[in-house]
Amino acid sequence: MNLDAMLAFAVVSLVIAISPGASWLYVITSTIQQGRGAGVMAIAGNATGILCHTTFAVVGLSALLYYSASLYTVIKWLGAVYLMYLAFQIIRSKTRKAGINETASHRSLGKIYRQGVLINLLNPKVSLLMFALLPQFVDPEAGNAAGQIAVFGIQHALIASCVLTAIMGTVSRATSWLLASPKREQGFRWMCGSVLFGLGAYLALGERPTV
Repeated sequence: MNLDAMLAFAVVSLVIAISPGASWLYVITSTIQQGRGAGVMAIAGNATGILCHTTFAVVGLSALLYYSASLYTVIKWLGAVYLMYLAFQIIRSKTRKAGINETASHRSLGKIYRQGVLINLLNPKVSLLMFALLPQFVDPEAGNAAGQIAVFGIQHALIASCVLTAIMGTVSRATSWLLASPKREQGFRWMCGSVLFGLGAYLALGERPTV
């Protein structure tokens, strides 16, 4: 593969990864509510979603999504409703108390992982992004375009995971301060839930992007 293309894609991937979105909020709220283990599973779910979108791009499913307005609309609304559902779950959930390991009302790590995957998969803009972006860095002279796209997808999953891990570490250090005050903790849940709900509404009302 062309090393220059990989470096150029790494820069673009980093810019995308540091742009706040639903994956950021999901990792932050999971870490605050249930600790680093939950944050790690949220990150793993997001990475899996990226790899799934990469697979779709390799086999051409992203192209189908791009050319089918009805399919795009269905997935867009599924994703929007799911984000709104998670927003309500965050607002009404009980966050662990500082220094106390509460697990009774908390999600399993497996569920956190699956939700992380779904948040990524049910965003059709991610699929369109992979379909439009990855081929731009493919070197035709190197051959095996599908293999190059797969490598770029893995690269993006790794970069996104590194960014989210840094976010998780920062959030973990602020957890004790946040949980020390019930009002701060409740305000945090309402803020994150409201932003996530807003992202769902934005996804639902947004126009189909032109690639």
